[in-house]
Amino acid sequence: MPQPANLLHVHYPFFIPQLNRQRAIRVLLPRNYWKDTSRRFPVIYLTDGQNLFNPSTAAFRHWKLREFMARQPLKRQAILVGIDHGGIDRGHEYAPFSRGKNGGQGDAFLQFMVHTLKPFIDQQYRTWSHREATGMVGSSLGGLITFYAGMQYSHVFGKIGALSPSFWFNPQVICLAGKSPQPKSQIYVCGSKTETRSMLPMLEKAYWSLKNNGYDDAQIRIIARDRGRHAETFWAREFKPMYEWLFPVTVL
Repeated sequence: MPQPANLLHVHYPFFIPQLNRQRAIRVLLPRNYWKDTSRRFPVIYLTDGQNLFNPSTAAFRHWKLREFMARQPLKRQAILVGIDHGGIDRGHEYAPFSRGKNGGQGDAFLQFMVHTLKPFIDQQYRTWSHREATGMVGSSLGGLITFYAGMQYSHVFGKIGALSPSFWFNPQVICLAGKSPQPKSQIYVCGSKTETRSMLPMLEKAYWSLKNNGYDDAQIRIIARDRGRHAETFWAREFKPMYEWLFPVTVL
């Protein structure tokens, strides 16, 4: 367990039995975690863990989530769990369906999260483990697998944040809305009209797929910003409105 002075703890190597790989898992605890020892917290699982907390591990700029969470009021604190991407395996793990020689390992990756990682986090930390207090967030291909998790694993992930999801890589995930009898997640999707040519039509398609399959406007937010690059700076900026909509309060 991390010590009181250490709010960012790294579990490495963390074995992924479903893929026979290992990875670093980065856990950011709320700033009041060690002061209010009777309180439990919601958990948000995030893809591309290298890019979330530390500039020294980020390939480009990082999301500055340590600084962001430090500014959040105590009523809106959560545990953030960043899962490092697998480098050359990233495109395989973050795509549920094969595309040529890529993708197809998304379900194995999510099975790891559901059956290996989440039980570990719930055992090691003071979490609220129910679906309404469990979120998943990702960007780009990480946004693709996150949106897919909202369709196929909504019994586990009740809160979904997909930033600039790469729907073009596996467009069939959009059509999965309404195909599962599981409870519906809250879903927040955001992209920019200027980041890729296909982003706006894909966002519109995602909105109507969700609406036509029983989601109401209280359950979804599909946002198309006028400007923004397909980059960490855009996702870091968009994390705030996404987080505040998904978790208006975390005292559950």
